[in-house]
Amino acid sequence: MTKTPVSLWTLVARTDVPYMLETIPHQIRACNYPFIEKVLAMDTAPLTGDKRYRYDTGTQEELEAACQTLIDNGVIDRVVKIDYSPHLIEQIYTKYFGAEQAPQMLEHTHNWKGSTVYASLYCIETAQSDYYLHFDADMLLYQQPGYDWISEAIAINEAVPEIATVRPRCGPPHPENKAFHPNPFTVDERGFFAHKFFSMRTYLVNRDRFAELSPIPLMWKHQPLLSRYLAPPLQPLFGKVEQKLRGTTGPIKGAIASFEPMTSERLKATKYVRADLDSTEAWTIHPAKHSPEFIQALPNLIKAIEQGQYPPAQAGNYDLMLPEWQNLLNSL
Repeated sequence: MTKTPVSLWTLVARTDVPYMLETIPHQIRACNYPFIEKVLAMDTAPLTGDKRYRYDTGTQEELEAACQTLIDNGVIDRVVKIDYSPHLIEQIYTKYFGAEQAPQMLEHTHNWKGSTVYASLYCIETAQSDYYLHFDADMLLYQQPGYDWISEAIAINEAVPEIATVRPRCGPPHPENKAFHPNPFTVDERGFFAHKFFSMRTYLVNRDRFAELSPIPLMWKHQPLLSRYLAPPLQPLFGKVEQKLRGTTGPIKGAIASFEPMTSERLKATKYVRADLDSTEAWTIHPAKHSPEFIQALPNLIKAIEQGQYPPAQAGNYDLMLPEWQNLLNSL
């Protein structure tokens, strides 16, 4: 049976160097899908926000070497460096945020924490198939042998016109089918959990339908200051005065919110939902912290997850509970 063409893109940056040689081959093994392209999208922008303080951040040379290793090993087809051409930023932001908001965003390719906004949209626009699958480089995935979560996701997406994005279940299944999400959701009888909160960590989209979300609302974490209009030498001094008068913080040029809450606001205002498959045969785990202990445990974590093993406390929970996993791994 011919599979629907799907492009797999994974965003990588210097912060991903400590684990990407373990996690990216794992993601592709677990999916077990004949992707028409497997691409690493390399973000070469300087690290900003809290990304500057991540554990054991690699150098640009180490990032490029890791990418080349994945190509040499046949895991990935090619590497694409994010194109930050001003005309392209304007074009892509106009498409997804609208002509009125886009001019305010041209200097804001990353959010206030240093995470990508523009690059996520650039990858969707550059992919070569109608269906686009994104993984954050740290994500962990289980898929039962013989199951195909991607084909099921595509079938549900095509059957339900209000689905904007699809992904596997968040966290391994709970014996009572509980899911401990911080945001509310509903159980749809058509085979998925319907969310109004968008998740960037893993998502499959039909590119044309995802574009129907436009205009996504622009949200500011820190509002721009009027001092940004002054000559550069005057901006720091007047910026401090303006911040004190306003009782605000943040950079003079402001800082935009994350792509997740902005897109979530759009989901709430429309018919569209994010669909998490209501299947116990595939699930994802998000490592919220990339500590030395996590990096050390990662090979054995991946081995256990690929075998469908998990500690009971992890059931229904999305974020990795490392101490519980360490206890499990020590018992195996």
